[in-house]
Amino acid sequence: MRTDPPDDDKGPSRSPGRPRDEKIDAAIIRATRELLLETGYPALSLSAIAARAGTTTAAIYRRWSGKAQLVHEAILPAEIMAMPSASGDVVEDIRALVEATRTMFDRPEVRIALPALIADTVADPEVHSKMISRFASSLTSFRTRIDQQYSPSPGDGDLPLLAEVVVGSAIFRIIIRHDAPLDAAWVDDVTNLISSGWPSVADGSSTAD
Repeated sequence: MRTDPPDDDKGPSRSPGRPRDEKIDAAIIRATRELLLETGYPALSLSAIAARAGTTTAAIYRRWSGKAQLVHEAILPAEIMAMPSASGDVVEDIRALVEATRTMFDRPEVRIALPALIADTVADPEVHSKMISRFASSLTSFRTRIDQQYSPSPGDGDLPLLAEVVVGSAIFRIIIRHDAPLDAAWVDDVTNLISSGWPSVADGSSTAD
């Protein structure tokens, strides 16, 4: 659950126009990943992250609202969440989405942090909204590329059902079936399951002309 910073950690906001030091950002993200692997999510503290990164908790709060948002961006960075380009073959594009999801979630820091991170995220509406927006921006565009009949409502912030099925399957496997791997067999099974009900695959037109 989000914890407000103590008064001496809040610090002044950055001056308008002052560039953010990307070296500090990178050090904080790196320290967060390292400490997650060492201590786990529940024991992770912003003061420990700041000490490892050679900065202050005030600097962290000027960049992230709290531990949940920081950890989410540390374990699921933008480059990991980037979706592949559409190839024109629906089955292969669905497989690419499933494989990208596997890459996204099948990492030690994600498996360690995910159960408690989800609880904290759901408990904090601000962090929850930001998390959904990050997923939606990449996954909605991918769905649009592989399905020209799909028209998301502008600004609705909803995850397409395809994303819910694929990402939800990965999260369920990690949290509930934590001993079951996200392996090539999982990719095959999920791809086949989704493809079998995809309209353009069912009518035999999975490959673009």
